This record gives sequence, structure tokens and C-alpha cells, in this order.
Amino acid sequence: MTNTTRPAVASGPKAVIPPIILGVLALVSAVEPLSINMYLSGLPALGRDLDLSQAGAQLTLTFFLAGMAIGQLVTGPLSDARGRRGLFLAGVVLLVLATAASALATHAWILFASRFVMGLAGGTAVVLARAVAGDLAKGPELARVFSLLMLLGGLAPVIGPVLGGLIVDGVGWRGVFWVLAGLNLLMAAAVWRFIPETLPAGNRSTGGLRPLLAAMGGLLRDRAYVGFTLGFIFSFSTMFAYVSASPFILQEYYGFTPVQFSVIFAVNTTGMFLVALTNARLVRRVGPLPLAKIGNAVLLAAVVYLVVAALLDASRWFILAGLFVVVASMGVNFANNSALAISRAGKVTGSASAFMGSGQFIMAGLLSPLVGLAAAAGMSQPVAMTVVMLVTAVIAAAGVWGGARVLGRE
Repeated sequence: MTNTTRPAVASGPKAVIPPIILGVLALVSAVEPLSINMYLSGLPALGRDLDLSQAGAQLTLTFFLAGMAIGQLVTGPLSDARGRRGLFLAGVVLLVLATAASALATHAWILFASRFVMGLAGGTAVVLARAVAGDLAKGPELARVFSLLMLLGGLAPVIGPVLGGLIVDGVGWRGVFWVLAGLNLLMAAAVWRFIPETLPAGNRSTGGLRPLLAAMGGLLRDRAYVGFTLGFIFSFSTMFAYVSASPFILQEYYGFTPVQFSVIFAVNTTGMFLVALTNARLVRRVGPLPLAKIGNAVLLAAVVYLVVAALLDASRWFILAGLFVVVASMGVNFANNSALAISRAGKVTGSASAFMGSGQFIMAGLLSPLVGLAAAAGMSQPVAMTVVMLVTAVIAAAGVWGGARVLGRE
């Protein structure tokens, strides 16, 4: 059955996306943070229940992120050929089913498989949310839209960790997945009701492997696109090194309880929320490029501070201060780096979004168990985390400044 009632969709660089569509896209954008953040405080308990080590429990993140990467890489180019809406609906329905399967998992391999499928479906939804936004807005307006999506979707990682901590304390980690299944069902209904087809048939590319490779080659030859994409991917990787390691570092190394951990996580994400709000107000006047430069410089400085604090075995409050700045800086980095990259994509917005998203989650998946493995080898957990963050932050900064140099020559 086709829903014939659609919000009007404006087009052009200065188009304003209807609020109802923006709200649904924000809900979709919450898939990834909710699917990660809500059950983080339950990772130690999950590991005990399924007889998994710290690195094994973190593999539930790795499988999800691998699915996110593959789902985006396949769906983005495919949507450039087939359109957005049908793939969008298929992805959100599959997400509901996979989340319920995760709640019912009785063995580690079942949870690994269901989390991988959750990632595939979530990747489909997330890449199409960015592609729909890219269809409807360009340039500074697109950066503003991404800031608003982060702002609205940012409620999820603020509320999610606290809610997740309470659920884990009350009914265990499985309860988190049942709550997620209900939220994903609501999201699926909203996508069906309110998201129109935003890529007309006349604007679609020819499907198949050859156009996918051609699109990839064209984008990878664009040094500005590559630079800003690296900035986006490795900014996310910097934060994810913290996200994947923090349940163990903050609870087991520094002694915070699951609820305290969830509050800390929410406070950090509130900083990102407020910075994203400020970015949305400034980007039309200042432009995304200057803000991206500032955001990446702040990120790099905060990570250097964290490395020094970890090496000196400073108080946990010094570590928390540095982590707050790292997470808050993402309110600038994510929106502007992604807008600058996607604005280079032309008619292959889906492909550009897919390459960004798949790279983002491939790197995050590789990093997820890395800190745990380094700690198992004898390195201090805070030092292991901050050293990984330093490497990724340096690459992110190099990418943004490299992309900026290309724009300066054009």
C-alpha cells in the first residue's frame, strides 16, 4: 500500500526542509547512537551472561559497526539508481526484526549475528537519511540541516545512556533491546508515513557495479572530498575509541557505578548537543569551513591533554574534563565535515554518503576491541585509549586542513 499524503518538498540550495521530514530524519539519525549508547553500561553484565571477555563483549559493537559499514556502502549507491523510499522502508522493517532477535539471543554467536543484521539495517536507514537531506539542501543550508539533525537526534545519546543504565540496573541488558525494538517500530511507521521519494527517476544513475566503481573513483579523485571525509571518519573514530572503552575504564578502572557512568556519558553528550546548537546558529554567517577548522583544532588539543593526563595517572576528574571537550567538539566536526564532503558529490549524493558512513563504521569497528586488547597486553587502559584517540585525531585534522587547502586553490 502506498501512502499518498506527502509533505511538500522544496528544492534548491536555500530550500527549507519541512519540519516533519526533519523530525523523522532526526529520529532515524538516532538509530546509531541509541543502538550503541543504551546498552554500553550493560556490556560487563552481557559478557558475564554469555561467557565473554572484555574484548569479546566489545565484539557486539564490532559486528554492529561492520553491518553499518556494509549496509551504507551497498545501499547508498543502490539508492542513487533505484531511489530512496523503497530501500528506506525495507531497512527500517528489518531493523525492528533484528533488534527483537538481539533481545532474545541466548548464545554469543546469535547476538553477534543479530547485531550484524541490526547494523546492516541501521546503515541502510542512516545513509538514506543523509542522502534525503542531501537531495533537499546544499551548501551552508546542508551544514545547518546536519547541525539540526545532530541537535534533534542528539537527544538520543543524552537520554539513552541514562535510560539504558536504569534499564540494565532494573531488568538487565536484554531489556534495552526490547525498548529499542519498540522505538524502531515507531521510526518505521514514521518513515512510511512522512518520507517521500526525494530522488526523481530522471535524476537517478544507472544501477550496477560499473557505475558504483565510477562514482567511487570520481569521488576518490576529488582531494577536497577525500580530505573532509577523512576528517569526518577519524573525528568519529576518536570519539568511538572513548565510547567503546569507557564502560570498562570509567566503571572498572575509575570506580564509577553503571548509573554514574550513564550520567557522565549523558553530560558529555549534552556538551555535543549544545555545541551543535551553536553551530547551527553560526554556520550561515561564518560558513562550514572555518568552523570545521576550529572544531578539529579543539579536538586535537583536547586529545593531547588527555594523553598527558593519562601518562601522569592524573585524577579521574582531569580525564573527565578532557573527555567532555572531545565529545563536545563533535557538535562542530560531524556536521561541517560531512556537509563539506557531501557538497562535493554532485549527482551521487548516496554514494558519497555511503563512502563516508562505511569508512566511519569500518574504522570504528576496528578500533572497538583495540583498547581492550592493548589493556590485556599490559598497557594501562586510559593510556591505551588516549593513544588511539591521538592517532585518529591527527589524521582527522590532516584531512580537514588538506581539504581546506584544495578549496583555497579553487
